[in-house]
Amino acid sequence: MTRHDFTQALRILACDQDRVATVGQLAAIGVSEAALRKRCGPGGPWQRVLPRVVLLRRGAPTAAQRCRAALAYAGYPDVEAQLTGAVALALHGMREVLVPAEVRVVDVLVPAGRAVRTHTWVRIHHARSLPGPELVDELPVAPLVRAAGDGVRASCDPDWMRDVLRELVRNRGIDPSALEDELRAAALSRKPGIAVALRELRLPGQARGSVTGQARTLVLRSGLWQPLWRPELRLDGVFLASPDAFWARDGVALEIGAAVVHGPLDACGVRVVRVPQEALTLSPSQVVGALRAALAAGPHGPLDRITVVPDHG
Repeated sequence: MTRHDFTQALRILACDQDRVATVGQLAAIGVSEAALRKRCGPGGPWQRVLPRVVLLRRGAPTAAQRCRAALAYAGYPDVEAQLTGAVALALHGMREVLVPAEVRVVDVLVPAGRAVRTHTWVRIHHARSLPGPELVDELPVAPLVRAAGDGVRASCDPDWMRDVLRELVRNRGIDPSALEDELRAAALSRKPGIAVALRELRLPGQARGSVTGQARTLVLRSGLWQPLWRPELRLDGVFLASPDAFWARDGVALEIGAAVVHGPLDACGVRVVRVPQEALTLSPSQVVGALRAALAAGPHGPLDRITVVPDHG
């Protein structure tokens, strides 16, 4: 292969794969072992980021390059593999997980027979059969329910797990029985925090309806002006959140039983009053007092940029 052909093939490979390539792919276009060692050595323009995987530039890889490198390490596209766990949830746009750039470990799902193991920042999950992947930014990503199951398996944070499951049911329309089946099949239903979360999410329409009914009665008896119940809020047209109640002219939201202490509503300046479910009956005056104080201090947040879609869920 001439130097011109080699250079052109390398340019195409780098462009098509976001500067991530395997040693085998480089060899196929004419890069010798000696040339690879030189280019990946001190002062060279490339770097080895994983076994058999090369980043065709120096510097820290981007989030997308980390995902591509993890898939390449698992053998993709020559063999079946897909992103799963927290990074897959992030790519799906889940708000209760970190953005892809902040996910330190990339989880990859591969068939059970694949002889590939966890290495540094790539965590491998083996499965007897893989679900049909979804393409997100041209990357194969496990469906939401499967990704959540793998994320729960890897997590040690019960609050994070509970918030992820809650968002899947309340904001993504996932059937809680599908979540329960997935977690039970993976022997995760008894993991600390999961049993409680599943109990809260089981029959969500009836459960949330009961909670919302208690809150409606409390607000009505308190003399506070009525909010919108279970609306969908959008910031500049993009989904923001779906709180239990929202006072649109004041920028005050009520979230019942929410475990997060700082979410997207807080980040944009909306005042969020979070109360445990039992407070609606055990300490209603404290709930009313917190709401009254928040309303009196308002308005809060960029209300001119927030669109409210009522009666969501």
